[in-house]
Amino acid sequence: MKNIFIFIPIILLPWFCSAFTLVTTNPDFLGWQDPEILFNVNTANCPASMDIPGLITDAVKVWNNVATSRVKISYNGSTTSTVTGNPTTVYCEPNFQGVTGADQNYVPAAALPTPSGNYVATGLLYLNVSGGSANISGFDRSLLLVIIAHEVGHILGLGHSQDPNALMYYNASAKTHLALAQDDIDGVSYLYPRNELGQDKMMGCGLVTTVGSPRPPSGGMFAVVLALMLLPLAIYGGLRKAA
Repeated sequence: MKNIFIFIPIILLPWFCSAFTLVTTNPDFLGWQDPEILFNVNTANCPASMDIPGLITDAVKVWNNVATSRVKISYNGSTTSTVTGNPTTVYCEPNFQGVTGADQNYVPAAALPTPSGNYVATGLLYLNVSGGSANISGFDRSLLLVIIAHEVGHILGLGHSQDPNALMYYNASAKTHLALAQDDIDGVSYLYPRNELGQDKMMGCGLVTTVGSPRPPSGGMFAVVLALMLLPLAIYGGLRKAA
């Protein structure tokens, strides 16, 4: 009997873990249709001392190295565009607060993924080069990598995580080391699962919620959860009969 009562909390434990979020309330959202996601950089207004393409290249490595995800992100080349596009545009914006609505003294970057149907159609990543105190020229390279990697997560389709250890936690600038937490890994693997997982969403610790609204398990997932919850009762009934 002891084994039965120990087994119950073990199988229910994953459903109480913290959740990542998505950038849309669409429950069928799948990120970008093509998991090979490209970024073009407009360096026109960027600080001359900064290698923005190099920052993009290094910042995306943490996402590319997730073993359970098939997403591959890369720098594609230069552009003169200042608008959202596919590939995603990276642009140093002098009028950062006016364009994004974000406080130029506190927000160094902002991402604008544009969903269409079940996918992200275009993306735009603004870097703050305004006269505010959050101008990217005031940050060291290590912190900029964290900030850019966080914004890339938004371009992928991820919202803010509830896990303070996650890269996608709302205050990315509080972090000093570029790394993903398990919740980040669960999020990107949910949107871009490896081919060997088929098109099924992962069954992991990061239960997905959309922005502002918890998302319950799908019908298929609910059946799995229900089966796991009832399994100890079936075992218990079988043991009683055997006795």
